Amino acid sequence: MNSDFMRRFDFRFLRSVSGSTAIMRIALLAAILWIMPINIELRAQAAGGSNYSAFGFGDMIESHGAAFDAVGGSAIGATSPFAVNLANPAAWNAVRSTRFQTGFTFRQFLNTDAQGTIAQNGGYLQGFSAIFSIDTARGISAGFGIVPKSNVQYAYRIVQNADDPNRASSTLFRGNGGMSALYLGGAFQVLPQLHLGFTAEYNFGNIEANVQTDATSALAQSRTIITDAISGGYGKIGLQYLGIQNLAIGLTVGTGVPMIIERAATYKFSGLLRDTVVSETLNATLPLELGFGLGYTLNRVTLLADVCTQDFSTLAYRVRRDDLSFRRTLRASAGVAVAGSTDYAASFLETLGYSFGAGYHQQYLQFGTVGINELYGSFGVQLPVARRVIFDLAVTGGVRGTNTSGLTQELFGRFSFSVNVGEIWFQPLFRE
Repeated sequence: MNSDFMRRFDFRFLRSVSGSTAIMRIALLAAILWIMPINIELRAQAAGGSNYSAFGFGDMIESHGAAFDAVGGSAIGATSPFAVNLANPAAWNAVRSTRFQTGFTFRQFLNTDAQGTIAQNGGYLQGFSAIFSIDTARGISAGFGIVPKSNVQYAYRIVQNADDPNRASSTLFRGNGGMSALYLGGAFQVLPQLHLGFTAEYNFGNIEANVQTDATSALAQSRTIITDAISGGYGKIGLQYLGIQNLAIGLTVGTGVPMIIERAATYKFSGLLRDTVVSETLNATLPLELGFGLGYTLNRVTLLADVCTQDFSTLAYRVRRDDLSFRRTLRASAGVAVAGSTDYAASFLETLGYSFGAGYHQQYLQFGTVGINELYGSFGVQLPVARRVIFDLAVTGGVRGTNTSGLTQELFGRFSFSVNVGEIWFQPLFRE
């Protein structure tokens, strides 16, 4: 990222923990005075991800599973008979068997700023999800699982050059972790063609930030480790109306309760000073979420479209820059899914399903008057490897942010793989 961008971020990052002791403040002031006249050169690390995940909750994960990644994340109006739909729990009644789903997402970034371009990469597990179709006639389903909610993964280095070699130093910034959700929910047919679903989540996780300065002089060496332990709750209600031929209309509403964030910060300075440990408790809340989606199916072709929004403007968590503010998000996406043939006589190629999608995501970060937005396109293949086992593969490519105004532009590719296994657990009982 741009050195000006990071220069404004570095020491606000170190100030973000309240309750600093006098020793820590003296050491910080000495470090600031030491490097102020030094020319700064930025060098990013190969292992990392989005440097924008250094703020707020990180990258919010809004699409779960390669089947929905392939259609641009459009899922609120989807009625898949096998994929676990976490965007709208009312869609669980479309599943006709017990399904288990897991997978992995790999991300490749090409980050560009005024200093140049660097490639970074990382990935995360998609967690585990399950749906139990209890009564298909009455429309009763249940589900549970543990899935990622946000992802923090960044790494970059700032090199402080100096004419005097005794004053040269470099600072490595790293962050990892994120927030996960342990959820439990159900779906019911409340009226003919009208399905209601809900999920209750326990949100938890750790976000760790590590700042390490290496220098020729022992007095300039330091390390800061800040770990946030997150604990909170979230709930979502979804509706799907199927009363219009071939059309599914979906609506979702979600909201969170205040989270408790236990922060532990350890400041390790030169060998001449004792380590400083500071603990504090913070609060943050995931804002109200509103979503609307449509799904239109004709034979083997399904058209999907979603619009989702959340207002993060009151969030005050991991700000760390004077010009950073949070704002309302808006994600609009659309996709096309062509299902493979289920005919026993079909060839292998005929059994494959194909999906395409695209989307625009106004993200919740804004630096001054410049908001961070994302444009992307997607493609996926669905491969039935057995009668009840399905592999989904999806590729998403796009661009986020801008390399003007001292910011970073990210070209990214996301490669998702999911495996979905089904079994018949609940069958009607027939009496003679």
